[in-house]
Formats: sequence, structure tokens, C-alpha cells
Amino acid sequence: MSEENTTAHTSTTAEDLTDRITKAVPVVRSFLESVLGMLGVDVEVDIDLEEDGLHCDLNCGSDEEGLLIGRHGSTLDALQYLALRVLQAEGLGRMRITLDVGGYRTRREDSLKELADGVAAKVKSSGKSHHFEPMSAMERRVVHMAMAEAGLRTESEGEGRRRHVVVFANAEG
Repeated sequence: MSEENTTAHTSTTAEDLTDRITKAVPVVRSFLESVLGMLGVDVEVDIDLEEDGLHCDLNCGSDEEGLLIGRHGSTLDALQYLALRVLQAEGLGRMRITLDVGGYRTRREDSLKELADGVAAKVKSSGKSHHFEPMSAMERRVVHMAMAEAGLRTESEGEGRRRHVVVFANAEG
């Protein structure tokens, strides 16, 4: 592909993604309001368009936040996964969708970064690799990025619910 064709293809792909993201808003809103309504949760869904997908804040009463978040964010992760599957079933393809309740994702990300900083210091001083506890793909991504900033190499190991991040003491592993 020539440089012109590559640029045109990238532009078309970016325009396609933007169009799909815009079309996804009412689908995601309808899905979340329907499912949560069936659970008896009165929720307002605020959706922000992002470069690579959607960020959805689920605003509800504080007594319902725990129900929507679930243990270690498991309910939120499940709803997020189902919303993505609904978009794929509607022919809108893959895109990033992030659901949040009461700032949980931001607090969890900050907590993971803090944990990663401590582990990075420990790995650097001890020279020994470190295995994190199993975590979701979003959480592993935060740890990988934090470790990259610290100059450490990481890999995800395991499968399914046992998938976790391993941090290596040197760049070669």
C-alpha cells in the first residue's frame, strides 16, 4: 500500500470506528436500562464518547452501588462484557466499553497503580520476579502499563479466572 492509500485507509477506519461508536450509544443505553430495570435498579446511564469506545457511568442510589459493582467488580465486569456482546450481535463490532459506578474504576485503577509501584520497587531491589493475584483484563492492562513505566518487563500467565501478571526483574526475563 502506498503512503496515500495507508493514510486514506486509516482515516476511513477511524471514521468507521467513530460512526460505530455513535451508533452504539442508544444500543448500550437501552440494554443497560432494560437489564438493570429487570433487576429493580433505578439507574441513569451517562455515556461519554471516547476515541476508541464508550465510557458509561451508571448513576444510582448509594445502596445499589455495591450490587452493581459486585465482589471485586465482578458484576460490573459481567455487565460490561454483555454490553460488548450485544454490540457485536447488532453488527457494530468490537470497541472498548467501560462501565463505572460511583467512581469504582478510577479508585481501583489508582489502587492498582499504587500496588504496582510497591511491587516494582520490591522486584528491583530483590531481583526476583513477582506473580500478582489473578485479575481482570482491564486490571492486568493497568499493571502492565505501570510496570512498563517502571522499566520492568511483564507477561500475563494462566487462563480464565486464573490469569495474572508476572513481573520480571530484568528486561530480558
